[in-house]
Amino acid sequence: MAHILVNAVSAKSGGAATYAANLARHFASIGSPHRFIFYVPADLQKSVSSTNGQVVVVATTIGTTPSWRRFVWDQFTLRGIIKRERIDILISSSDFGMISPPCRQLLFIRNALFFSPFYSRSILPQQSWRARLAFRARKWLVLLSAKFSDVVMTASLTMLNDFQLRTRSSHNTAVVNYLGVPLERFVPQESSFKTQLEDASKPFRLLHVSTYSDYKNLTTLLKAIRILAEQEPPGSITLTTTADPWQFPDVEVVSRKEDQSLAAHPCIVPFVKFTGTIAYEDIARFYANHDLFVFPSLVESFGHPLVEAMASGLPILAADIPICREVCGDAALYFSAFDPADLGEKILLLRRDPQLRRQLGEAGRKRAEKQFDWKDHVRRLVELIEQVRSHART
Repeated sequence: MAHILVNAVSAKSGGAATYAANLARHFASIGSPHRFIFYVPADLQKSVSSTNGQVVVVATTIGTTPSWRRFVWDQFTLRGIIKRERIDILISSSDFGMISPPCRQLLFIRNALFFSPFYSRSILPQQSWRARLAFRARKWLVLLSAKFSDVVMTASLTMLNDFQLRTRSSHNTAVVNYLGVPLERFVPQESSFKTQLEDASKPFRLLHVSTYSDYKNLTTLLKAIRILAEQEPPGSITLTTTADPWQFPDVEVVSRKEDQSLAAHPCIVPFVKFTGTIAYEDIARFYANHDLFVFPSLVESFGHPLVEAMASGLPILAADIPICREVCGDAALYFSAFDPADLGEKILLLRRDPQLRRQLGEAGRKRAEKQFDWKDHVRRLVELIEQVRSHART
């Protein structure tokens, strides 16, 4: 039996929180022969309390403290915990790992911004000098963490290629392990296709699931809605989005003022509902209650909502960027990422063609079942753990 510690203290929201919660629940349910200790934010601990003695979930607030405190905790406090608990393998699940750890380390690099040419060229220069300095410091720490890791794992080939290209890295063990979703949580619905076939007067319901940030490209989506608002009556098209430009006010977002201005525009207000973050337990219902999933993001390491939408059998309209092509393949329609007119035209095209939406939805579900089953991700992770263990014994 191996003693494994999963450091997920920064998994406060988005894909990182979903990942940590699903992983803890999974290992608790299957009765793993190994012992796992998860360090997670307090809010997350409440939803993943273990029912299995082999999985312990420990709450901490260190992920909400200033970066220097988090660094001290990662490098010194956690080191003491590892020695006390006799940990064999440390899984650092969100980019930052331990320098010269006293055990084997598996590092999961999740943040594509550090290695994105587009982000470095187009968004980062617009930020304040403080934000740019903090970004470079975090990137340096990610690279140092990778140097001291036995395995570096990414969630996509696009992410791995960017990591290796931008860092000129040839890390001996850098692997892709596609993420997945619990397929039983997301059940394809027939209602959206039937509704549009039987009554074209019903609203065409768009869904956008994302945290709020500049690289999430809410700007283009809202501009597309403004174009549609000039052509369509209120109530004919609705957009529900979890990305709220008033969300996380202390976080520097270069497009925030423009997004807030668009969101408050009289033409847009009747068409858009901002929900903020949705509890993971409720998210499947949101996919089931909409007709089209729209994903305008410009940079992603994986794009977890894409897989949730595919698993739900929901047709997808995604920005034409490499990661969306890698994840969705032929199970999505694509638009030019910076062209709101093209996005608007594709929305209308899909509204007029329920059969195309059905084809995309069915293709998406099949693709999710084949490539993005959560159980397959965990199986590959366990294989990596065993690989790291075997190296530790040699």
